[in-house]
Amino acid sequence: MISKNMKQASRKDVAKAAGVSLTTVTHALNPKPGTRVNSETREKVTRIASELNYRPSFVGRALVTGKSFNVGLLQPGYEAMFSDFYRHMTYGMVEMMGKDDYNLLLVFRDEQKNYLRTIRQGRVDGMIVLQSDLGDSHIENVIATNIPVVVLNRTLNLPENEFVGCVASDHALLIEEVFKIFRRKGCKNIAAFNDQRSCDPNFQLFEAFTHISESLIKNGVTAATVVPSKENFAVQIDNLFGSGQRWDGIYVDGEEFLWPLIRSAMKFDLKPGRDFEIILSSVKKDLKQKDFDFPVTIYLQQPEVMGAEAWKMLKSFINKEDTARFIKVPYEKLT
Repeated sequence: MISKNMKQASRKDVAKAAGVSLTTVTHALNPKPGTRVNSETREKVTRIASELNYRPSFVGRALVTGKSFNVGLLQPGYEAMFSDFYRHMTYGMVEMMGKDDYNLLLVFRDEQKNYLRTIRQGRVDGMIVLQSDLGDSHIENVIATNIPVVVLNRTLNLPENEFVGCVASDHALLIEEVFKIFRRKGCKNIAAFNDQRSCDPNFQLFEAFTHISESLIKNGVTAATVVPSKENFAVQIDNLFGSGQRWDGIYVDGEEFLWPLIRSAMKFDLKPGRDFEIILSSVKKDLKQKDFDFPVTIYLQQPEVMGAEAWKMLKSFINKEDTARFIKVPYEKLT
């Protein structure tokens, strides 16, 4: 074993100890797309560099690779910083980035489009666009810069550009599982409480629910979407139950709508588990089965997994490697 020196070793020291050229050391420690170094040589150089306590110059590495080793995260606005769901996605990204010696630069949508200046100044090697709303303009603006782009939490019709992709929850798979549970329990009259107008994930849930429900009509199953009133959902659901409306299977997107629904059902002597089955999907990471004193099946999105997948995809784009351009992350079922 080579003893570690107290003083900072240079690339020349590493090359001499490994018996290779300076160029080989550079390519082994800072691989540039298109260059090849024998795997045994790379392992040897990496090991010796570690033993010599060699620390590469960031400036030198940036010049050799042509990279900034930063990626941008474009958020919808400053208020996105308060979103627990977005924070978990960001955590999933940075945890993976740290292993690849990359840093995250936060940028935000604004009328001046300052995020485009960040890209054009070469301050980032790629962009992750974190977006739930239905607009396309900011996504299109970023793609037009020809930088590698991953759109996160938004289902995108991918352009021909091979270095543009998206990562989203698998909303269609969730709805398939929802219907399987309801069918297994003999439910014939099913409702989904979901506002498809509010964001892209909700729209994807609505599309999947509509598609499957249409295919089940011939089997005597009826299914409909109820758009919750944000102003006064409690009155809305009271009026529905009061009019005689009944469902034996209820899917609710968001726990903020679940509690008023349960309270209203109780007023009309309707109990979950007896009179209807209930399934909840949520973005709340700390939600637990023990939070509920009635039977409910719970599915959670996996934001940290989504963030990690977004970084892995973007890293492949940056390094010009083949990779899937659309990754769907399944919901997690709480047991």
